[in-house]
Amino acid sequence: MLIIDNLLNNKEMISTLKNDDTWKDFPTLNWWDGWWITKPRNIMEQLIEIIWKRFPDIIKVAGFEYWSNLHVTNGNQDWHFDKDEKHYSETKKYIVPFLGHIYYVKNLNVNGGYLEISNLPNSEKPDLTKIERIYPTENRLVIHNPTQIHRVTEVLSGKRRAFLANAWIKKPSTFDNAENVDGKNFEEVSWPNKFK
Repeated sequence: MLIIDNLLNNKEMISTLKNDDTWKDFPTLNWWDGWWITKPRNIMEQLIEIIWKRFPDIIKVAGFEYWSNLHVTNGNQDWHFDKDEKHYSETKKYIVPFLGHIYYVKNLNVNGGYLEISNLPNSEKPDLTKIERIYPTENRLVIHNPTQIHRVTEVLSGKRRAFLANAWIKKPSTFDNAENVDGKNFEEVSWPNKFK
């Protein structure tokens, strides 16, 4: 795991990312082939390029799945590990990404909302005495193994937004029909700001 605080120094970009309007109509799941194939089409893909360009071998991947999570008071995310969601829904078998990132966009008076990552294999129940616990500090980047079981603890108060992306060796079947899909039927959804 790698944690980098104060990742961005471009105040305009930080402000745009923190603006709720930036995330209006943002699809549940999105795909991008990477800057070496397609130039960034929006601020999310620009951020992915900034984050992942520091790892030169990343251009060997097929691309990036990306999304955002917004947690407000009483929100949380249970233990899970990242996978090809469509493939799993059809076969109950796992295909997993190569590497992932979490970038904390906004922390508005958050109490709780920690990222917890188990150091045990994904098939085992987490041992709460053997976990990494990370606070969602704005402008903090976490590079991690998304196949390790992880969760977001309950947000006791406040508002927390994270922007996440996984690098995939092979494009997941989640995106067989489109680059921007819902998280239930994996059907194409409209995203008016895709090219902004």
